[in-house]
Amino acid sequence: MPTFLAAGPHVSAPNALQRTWLLAALRAADGLLPMGVATRSLNVLRERGWITTAPARDDDAELVRYKITPVGRFALLSVAKADALLSTLVSAEPGRIEAPVQERILNSLEREGMVTYLTRRGQQAEGEERHPYITNLGRRLVGLPEVDETPAGDYLVAALAANGLEAGVETDHNGDSRVVYRSGDVEALFYREVWNPGHYTYSARHPAWMHNKPWTALITYGADGAVEKHLPNGLGVQEESTRMADAFAAWLAGRDDAAFSA
Repeated sequence: MPTFLAAGPHVSAPNALQRTWLLAALRAADGLLPMGVATRSLNVLRERGWITTAPARDDDAELVRYKITPVGRFALLSVAKADALLSTLVSAEPGRIEAPVQERILNSLEREGMVTYLTRRGQQAEGEERHPYITNLGRRLVGLPEVDETPAGDYLVAALAANGLEAGVETDHNGDSRVVYRSGDVEALFYREVWNPGHYTYSARHPAWMHNKPWTALITYGADGAVEKHLPNGLGVQEESTRMADAFAAWLAGRDDAAFSA
């Protein structure tokens, strides 16, 4: 691990209160420290290079704010935590912490929001095998690109709603989830396959970044009508959801399979 990613033995680590302020700044989209930190404390943080003066705001040029620096981010890391988060760079499954990590380290990372535990169904359920994945906050901490953590199904449900179609996420008897639309004689089930070596698993609850397969629509209607269609992927889950919803709405209008032509 690059040595600059964690405080060395001769560098003071933030105390509990300083850590709280730095974590709050890390969580803020603009990286700003919360208001109300005492001047003396700000001076200590600034002297250690953990914060710097933020650019003045146009609407209040007199207000002085401070933002966390890269050094401040790295001060929040121990070597063990940095190793755990950066191990995702070489994981077989993207984003998953597969390297052996002490439980207390993972527990601390989870408490601070750097790691989340998900089941193979993309949920934070208890009583099932769960695996640790790096979160966007963890990515931000070690300088990795952030990803779209929105559940894939949320995008499709919203896109269908934009077309005046009410749908929801349902779970089948195997625990897999899909987006479902029902009206009159039409039932449409929308699936996205997700990573689960050795098993066919689909999910509407997994974060968008974990999906690299397209939406598949299985539509049944009338006495024996059936359509199975999917659209090309690689456009991002949000755009793919919009296209699938638009295609399905067009199909409903005329029940013409050509509506799903890419």
